[in-house]
Parts: sequence; structure tokens; C-alpha cells
Amino acid sequence: MISRHSSTLTVPGDKKEETTMKQKNFGIALILTLCLLYAGAASAATIQTTSVSISGPGQTAEIPAILDAATTGLAGYKMNVALSTPGVARITSVTLPEWASLKNIDGTLPAESVILTAVDLTDTITAGATSVPITSFTIEGVAAGTTELVLTVTELTDDAGNPIVFSLTQAVITVEGTTPAPVVTPTPTSGIIQETPVPTQVPADVQTGEPTIAPTPVIIPDQTVAPEVTPTPVPTVVSDFIADVTSGPAPMTVSFTDLSEGYPDTFLWNFGDNSSDSTSVIQNPQHTYRIPGVYNVSLTASNSENSNQTVKEGYVIVAGMRMAQKGPKTAMQIFSVPDGAEVYLNNAYQGITPVNITNLTPRIYQLRLHKDGYYDVVDPVIANDGVLPTFVSGYEMVPHYAETGKLVADPPQTGAAYIVSYPELVSVYIDDRQVGKTDIMVMNLAVGTHNLTLKKEGFADWNDTLDIRNGLGVIQTYTYEQPYFPPVKTEGYVDMRS
Repeated sequence: MISRHSSTLTVPGDKKEETTMKQKNFGIALILTLCLLYAGAASAATIQTTSVSISGPGQTAEIPAILDAATTGLAGYKMNVALSTPGVARITSVTLPEWASLKNIDGTLPAESVILTAVDLTDTITAGATSVPITSFTIEGVAAGTTELVLTVTELTDDAGNPIVFSLTQAVITVEGTTPAPVVTPTPTSGIIQETPVPTQVPADVQTGEPTIAPTPVIIPDQTVAPEVTPTPVPTVVSDFIADVTSGPAPMTVSFTDLSEGYPDTFLWNFGDNSSDSTSVIQNPQHTYRIPGVYNVSLTASNSENSNQTVKEGYVIVAGMRMAQKGPKTAMQIFSVPDGAEVYLNNAYQGITPVNITNLTPRIYQLRLHKDGYYDVVDPVIANDGVLPTFVSGYEMVPHYAETGKLVADPPQTGAAYIVSYPELVSVYIDDRQVGKTDIMVMNLAVGTHNLTLKKEGFADWNDTLDIRNGLGVIQTYTYEQPYFPPVKTEGYVDMRS
């Protein structure tokens, strides 16, 4: 479900604004990895497309798709796009809107169908917006005929997470063409004259002997040979490309632009990092480098007869993020099941599990494990002073069935908790186990009620409970005022289900 919704929590005095911002930040982080809250239906709207006529095979036309009104804003959409009649036309390119900060084209172009996803993470399309661009298609004629551009929208969601009620206008695509004229043998203007005898009557007074025969000409046409037609040669392809950024810290997202000559229509990229998405067939793709290193990038561009490859060695340089090191040092070992997960501490890349991390300053770190096909694991870990090494184990990676294409009838019954306090650095215990200090996010908690204890020097222990719900993240905020004031608590939930 596509949503930008985040709950607003009320706290006393000037704490309200800061609390709201923390929850928004938390909600945005969950959008980037999971997506947000689903609710009821919103007002009706229309997605409009325009019918086009293409002058013939090989010619193109643009078809924009426009949402006439976003009364309650627009968080994003997911749609299937297909041409109803095979062999008449094909989709050669798709332009997703600039307001979509998260966008995806699922399919190899040119094609007769494609799946599109666009999400507005920066609240660009607000309530009351009109004539909102959804996408734009470049359609190329293949053969004379008629087909429809059929849009099947599976999700269209407003800013509150509600599905938008809408109607569609399907575009009709007509590819024009003419039937070849019949070949006409030209009337000859020259030839060989052959005389055929025809009897001619001679007057009686001069007739003597046999009658005189006058010749009648008969034209026999020459055997005309059609001139040879020399076909237009297919141009030679010379592949080339540029990137908007070629160096920086991991994770680094790079946008590549094709500069190839010779009108290629097929592309194969290799980004060089051996990740699960290290290749692409999109003309102008994006790729995220998550692991530091120096990478070669290649592009093979082809047209109907010619192909060319360009390799730029050491083109992308991805540096590791360095954490400040001071004071005593310690170490920890990180394991996962299965292994092979990328390890990040405070978003700084540390290696692939199992990994031994050394030279750490004793403190609490935010641990994140990432492995393609699995949900990320996010958890606080403590690097203890004077303990070498600190062993951290038991992180079981949960398969992400949407990524692997599998289905699951009974998904894991887990949720998350985000504990916020004013001031920060309050010790947090869940079921009598210390998990770190506020502000802290604890993932993969079993569904049900858990005991929560907050400990702050000079105050009595704050005993409370966590109500963990499947696929939801609970946000609980605690405000410490003067000791003689009663404690203040607020609570809210965000949807973590994809």
C-alpha cells in the first residue's frame, strides 16, 4: 500500500513539534523500505489518455496520462500497461513523473506491456492539485492496424493512505498503412515491327494474276528489366554513456545516460558490482552501489544489424563511510542466518556476514543487515568496553516473498517499537532485557504484550507495556518533567506491511 501517512502525537508545551518530526522521520524511513498506512476510499477522479494516429510502421507518437484532480493529494500508484492487439504497435519508452522520488519500470523495453510504480516521498503533490502528470508513453507503429493502450491500475493512493476512486479513458492507437499498388507493365514505346500479310483488293481494270497483299505492322514489346533498388544501409553503432556522479560514499545511487550513436534500440548495461541488479536493459537506468569499491561499467548498444560495446574501467569509485574513532576501542562479531548479508553500523558499511568489526568506540550502534530477497534487520547493538570481542548472534533473516516471487500463507507475526523520550539517553528494558537507550527502534518483536521499563537517574522507574501488532510499528513517547509532575505519555502506530 502506498502512503505518506504518519501519526501526530501530542506532548506538553514545546515538545509537540519535535515529537511530530521524529515520527515523520520514522514514517519516511519505513516508506523507503516497506510502504505505509492503508485506509478507506477517497473522492473520484479521472485518468485521461489521448487517442493517437501514427503515420506508418517505424513512426512514433507520444501518449501522456493525466490525473485530472488530486482532491486529497497523491502518494503514488502502481499500474499494468498493455497493448490489446499484438503486432500493431509497441511501447519504446516510458517517462515517469518528476514528482515521483521513488519510481520503477518493471519490464524490458521496447515491449507490448510494462508494469509501472511511482511514489511521492516528498509530498510534492498536495491536496487540491489538478492536471497531475501520471506518466507518458512513446508508442512506435509496427504494422497497419488498430490497438488500445489498456491501463490497469492496481493501486492509486492519496496522502492519507486512502485508495482514490477513479475512472479511466483508454487510448486508441491507429497505425496507418497503404496496400501496395499493383505492378503495371508499361506500354512499350519501341519494338520490332513484323509484317503480317493482309489481302488488298486491286481494281478490276488493272487486276492481273494473283491479288496484291499489303503488310500490316504488328508490335512485339521488348522484355523490360526492372531497375535494381539499393537498400538504405543500417548505420554503425558507437556506444557511449555518462553518469551524473562517479564517486562518493556508500550507499551511492548513480543515474546513467546513454549517448550512443547509430540509432540503437537494444541496450545491455553491466554496473560491475556483481549485485543481484548489476545488469539492466533500460536505456537510461539508475543503480545503487551499496558496497565500497572501484567498479568498471560497460554498455552494449545494438540496432537491427550492428552492435558495439564500451567499457569504462574504474569509472565508479564508492568509498566507505568512516565513523569517528576516539578513546578506548573494542570489537564485535556479527552473524546472520543465512550468511552473506551486508552489515551497516550507523549506516556505515562494515562487510558481509559473518564479519568481525574492530576498532570500535564502546557505545550503542544502530545495526542494519541487508540481503537481497530478505527483509532488513534493524536493531541496536552495544559495543561493551573492555570485552573483546563482543559476540552478537541470532539474527535470522526473514524472506521477502514479494522480492523472490513466492507467496506465503502465514507471514511472520512480528511488529516493531520506536521508543522516544525527552530528554534522550534513557535506558530501555523490554521483558527485563536491556535493548539500549532512547531514542531507539526495536524490530522483530513478537506479536502480543511486552513489559517496558524506562530507567533514568533521579526518577523512579517508569513501568509500562508495549502492545505489539502484526506488521505495525508502535511509537511511544515519554516526557520527563520535574520529579513532582506526573509523567506524560503518547502513543501511535504506523503500518509496516508491504
